[in-house]
Amino acid sequence: MGDDQRLARLRDQLEQAKALYQGAKLDYDCAFERMQELGSTHPDGSLGRATRVVTLTLRNYMFALEQYNHFLLDRKPRSLEWLQGERKPPTQI
Repeated sequence: MGDDQRLARLRDQLEQAKALYQGAKLDYDCAFERMQELGSTHPDGSLGRATRVVTLTLRNYMFALEQYNHFLLDRKPRSLEWLQGERKPPTQI
């Protein structure tokens, strides 16, 4: 795979991670508003799941951005560091 193809793939992954994060952020904002209306002790006023999802999607977005930027600077993916135990990959949902 050539550099242009890798860059395009990383850009697509970045855009997808960004869209997922933005969607999760909107869901979190709605859940936060609902919690304020119902109170934090109401079962439907919980932010736990929304917080976990927005945190995870933000981590994935940051990872995709880091991969994209690293490739632009060094022209090689950074994911090999995980195989060497230097970094942990983001957890999947």
